Amino acid sequence: MKPIKALFIILSVTFMSSGCKKDHHHDEATPEKPFVITEHYIAGTLSPKTGSKYTSVFFIQLLKDNKATFINSSANNLAGTYTLTDTELVFEVTGGNARIAKFTLDKDKKVTSAYYKALTTEYEATGELLPVKETNELVGKTFKGDEYKMGEVSNRTGLSYSFGANAYGSGTDVATIDKTTNNYTLIGGSGFKYVNGSTVELGFVSNKKLTVFRLSGLYYYGKYQQQ
Repeated sequence: MKPIKALFIILSVTFMSSGCKKDHHHDEATPEKPFVITEHYIAGTLSPKTGSKYTSVFFIQLLKDNKATFINSSANNLAGTYTLTDTELVFEVTGGNARIAKFTLDKDKKVTSAYYKALTTEYEATGELLPVKETNELVGKTFKGDEYKMGEVSNRTGLSYSFGANAYGSGTDVATIDKTTNNYTLIGGSGFKYVNGSTVELGFVSNKKLTVFRLSGLYYYGKYQQQ
């Protein structure tokens, strides 16, 4: 074999080899970020199985050392604890306000079923494990849908919610909504709670849909699509 031809073959093999190594390195998957439960919170809904039919909203903040805080329309939050396994998240409060919530998790840590019991009352429950956001996911957004009173009774159709940085407003005419009306507390970056005397409203955003519960003499509930 002539020296020039041999050199050409060696260079070709070297180039192909380095190209394969480069492609292999490029195709390597980026390692997934480890799941950290304290970087998430639970947002969900509750409906009594018996008695008055209504749907309310609740939150569970998951803190360090397996401590947790339960938030709903009540004036006082409840302190509890939680345990986490590969397939289940369990929250519990003991004592006079005893309650337990269980959430079944799939391999991707998505909630597939929920159970809730307060004292002796069981509820139909839903739950989502949402990431805690450092930014306000509500600000600058408007949501529209129908509001229901005490269950399935239609109360207001075409109701909209519009959010500012610290306050929000609602109404059936988007053009006249004052987004400075109701000052709210941000929860987890995508949830909120508003309190004014005996009126309490709270809700959360997931997949561009806002779920809201309001206690104002009666119970009001609705789901609203981001506009």
